[in-house]
Amino acid sequence: MTTALHQPKGSRSTTKREPFVAYIRVSTYYEEKISPEIQRSAIKAWADRNNVHIIEWIEDLDVSGRKTRRKIANALKMIEGRTARGIAVWRYSRFGRSRHGNAINLARLEALGGRLASATEAADTRTAFGRLQMGMAFKFAEYESDRIGEQWGETREHRRTAGLPATGGKRWGYIWHQRRFDDADGVIHREWYEPNDTGLIVTNLYERVAEGESMGSVTQWLGKNGHVGTRGKPWLQSGLSRYMDSGFAAGWIRYHPDDCDCPPKDPDSTASRGALCPNRIWIPGAHEPIVPEDVWEAYKEKRAKARNTPSGNRKPAYVLSGLMRCARCGGTASAAGGATYGAGKVLIPKPGYMFRCSKMKDNRTCDGVYILRSVAEAAVLKRLAELSEEIEAEAAAIPQQPNPDSSTPRQRINAARERLRARLTEIQQQFDRQTDLLTRGVIPEDSYTRERDRLTQEQTETTAELVELDKRTEEQEAKPADYQPIIRGLIDRWEITPVETRRELLRSVLRGVWAYPKSTAPDGTELPAYAVAVSIWEDEPQPLGPRSNA
Repeated sequence: MTTALHQPKGSRSTTKREPFVAYIRVSTYYEEKISPEIQRSAIKAWADRNNVHIIEWIEDLDVSGRKTRRKIANALKMIEGRTARGIAVWRYSRFGRSRHGNAINLARLEALGGRLASATEAADTRTAFGRLQMGMAFKFAEYESDRIGEQWGETREHRRTAGLPATGGKRWGYIWHQRRFDDADGVIHREWYEPNDTGLIVTNLYERVAEGESMGSVTQWLGKNGHVGTRGKPWLQSGLSRYMDSGFAAGWIRYHPDDCDCPPKDPDSTASRGALCPNRIWIPGAHEPIVPEDVWEAYKEKRAKARNTPSGNRKPAYVLSGLMRCARCGGTASAAGGATYGAGKVLIPKPGYMFRCSKMKDNRTCDGVYILRSVAEAAVLKRLAELSEEIEAEAAAIPQQPNPDSSTPRQRINAARERLRARLTEIQQQFDRQTDLLTRGVIPEDSYTRERDRLTQEQTETTAELVELDKRTEEQEAKPADYQPIIRGLIDRWEITPVETRRELLRSVLRGVWAYPKSTAPDGTELPAYAVAVSIWEDEPQPLGPRSNA
């Protein structure tokens, strides 16, 4: 027997006992949850039979065997430090279920001269046959892990087909009726979600965010008014955002497509593969929506704009924050401050007196641009005046119509969407009518076939048109005349309009404001930096190149 490295304190035994580390792991899968007490008792009994002393108990509770970052690393460190001879587990599957993780940890253990022992599987890993038995046990453990994963995948697919969320459970604004068997009637009651009184609050939140209120503001409102989530705890902004972005209250089920080519899930991360991938698909759920479709569409649009806006610019200090762009690289330009010395060498701070390229500031991948904030704002006002004159001239050249279209771009898109959806409903009704006529023998089969083919062709074309319409944005649908009232209001009330309101109005009119660096004219004259404001119906300018000599 190998000489022990550790003698139990106070032991009266004359025989030295081998020091081992006991590793206990409880799986996240319900059917694999073997309590720590059972594992501990089995390991103690094995240690007594084999003259082994457990010098340390290491536990990983509710941890999947697929994870590589587990406390098993602490046990390996004790083997490396020569304080223990090996690691004892209840079964080999407790050591891990990942074929790659097991291979790495086991190779490290054997390289250190340690060994792995199972309390319930009789295999002496010091022999070739014992190592074969251990290898087979690992293969079965990997198979069981893969089988459980496949079962969960089949369950999620079944629920998805039934219009149910993949994980089930309570949903805010609904009463969750679980699937259950009725002993009295001998029937199985399906799982379904019933809207409750909280649904009115949920609908109100979507409307407020769609109208421009921030997620932080509505989260604070929920807390002030004592509204809590399904677990009885106050809402956090992150949790409320995830719930509302899921679209469940609007009647949708969001899931990550199985055939997505995004990177596989990191086994050591708590985030799922779908949570890290921007690819999402919404399918109609079996539950009743409590948020109207037009409110849901407006909400998604506002959230998309908020996600594409730097967090520091959500409540801007300056009117052009988030709108400035570097003409070299096309990236954002952020506000920057400085200071100067006044009379008596008094330091005078000058916060936000200029804009500079963010890439130049953060990682020097662009030579960037500096431009005074006053110069950029003056360029925007000048461009707004030019746009107003251009729109007025264009409107004067167009003959007046008796019923001019005064709708907004969003209203035009929504009207076209509703018109196409109504036509699809009519086509389906015509399908049903033709089928009924054929069934009753009113029309011959060849007439039915011709009408069916015509309706099918029209249904295909209308669906394709609706798909293309859903891809269009307000900017693409916009006409310069749509923004004449906004432009006039900005020019007339520039100084008295709050910064946040001015910025929001500018974002509805401008794609951005591109800042160009100072340059040298052919005659040697130094030209200062200047800014160009670009309207949403104009194309973005091409970048000059991140380097000054590009």
